Amino acid sequence: MKKVAFLSPNLDTFSNPTLLHLFEKLIEKNYRIIFIGFDQIFIPKHIIDNLEFMEMPFNFYKFKFSFWNIIKLVRQYYNLFRKLKIENKIDTMICVDPMGIVIAGRIRRLIKFKLIYASFEIFFKEEFTIPRKKIIKEHELVYSKYADMIIIQDPRREKLLREVNNFRPDAEIKRIPVSPVPVNNVSNANDIYKLLNIPTEKNIVIYSGTLEKWSGIYDILDLFPGQWNNGNWLVIHSHKKLQEDSNLMKRINELIDRKCNISFHNKPFYDNMEYFSFLSKCKIGIALYYPNDEDIFSGKNIEFIGLSSGKFSTYMMLGIPTITTSNPIYVTLNEKYHFGKTIKTLNDFPDAVNMINLEYEQMKSGCKEVYAQVLNPEKELGEVVKYIEEQSNK
Repeated sequence: MKKVAFLSPNLDTFSNPTLLHLFEKLIEKNYRIIFIGFDQIFIPKHIIDNLEFMEMPFNFYKFKFSFWNIIKLVRQYYNLFRKLKIENKIDTMICVDPMGIVIAGRIRRLIKFKLIYASFEIFFKEEFTIPRKKIIKEHELVYSKYADMIIIQDPRREKLLREVNNFRPDAEIKRIPVSPVPVNNVSNANDIYKLLNIPTEKNIVIYSGTLEKWSGIYDILDLFPGQWNNGNWLVIHSHKKLQEDSNLMKRINELIDRKCNISFHNKPFYDNMEYFSFLSKCKIGIALYYPNDEDIFSGKNIEFIGLSSGKFSTYMMLGIPTITTSNPIYVTLNEKYHFGKTIKTLNDFPDAVNMINLEYEQMKSGCKEVYAQVLNPEKELGEVVKYIEEQSNK
């Protein structure tokens, strides 16, 4: 059986549709995947049997010289060399995001293989508020030169990534949106109206994703009750657990107690088809991005989200007209495909919902077209798998 290594510092690797389908394509080609990383929030059943797990090595920051740290480092290098080179003869490693390229780059200095860097988060040194964490960016600059192929989502994010990294001129670039592969027949078995006891005459407006301030979710809740059209029903879904004593959960519960048109679904979907079924009766999607300076993920990385928004791509694939932020790539796409509405501030949100309801069928068709023309990741993911196979056959 052919082998490929995959290294990720993230806990939710399998919620990324691009990575999920890459795993599926590799498994179809009879690859077994050595997964180097931490325990995951969930792993799909059809994936887990094809994985071998290795503990994530190394410290992300500066190495502190001591006898025991040197012993630990030597042991880690030995185990990696034995596992990846002697036992499995790894030809290619895929790594994810800045911390991933640092660790994979360190391994690459010891073991020769082709290194594919899948970038979904872009770090900017000036946005680090903790000095010692700036070391991550310094390390990323050093180790990015080992990348033979870079996966990035769109031209704008590619330009930003090149500006902050140190890639070789001959490194191959693959632009692949964060997007699910097409599904033609979505079951209605997971009926969101019945599941959440929503009156069937209401139009569901769905927000599905991380509940951070950059998502605009706090401001959307401020539209209740006075600015919310009562013919619509807001559903908030997140697979990450929201604590009952958090300010956001308290606010949601308060509005639900006041009989506002809101439901909250705080459970993960471990199967994409179940998730698509859950979304299938939603009428309008929300994919808003308002950058802030709270952490290294929410600044320019969010400002230039582009085609790295999995929720946007999923809504488009399912034909759900969507309200997005007025950033350049969404404005340009909406002018061409008419997939929904772009807004500058949350004050524009109620009118955007009303406009989508008025032009619904045209916008639904626009969603399908932008997915087919721009967001479908299958061809380029196939090229990545072909590249990996070429290394295996050398």
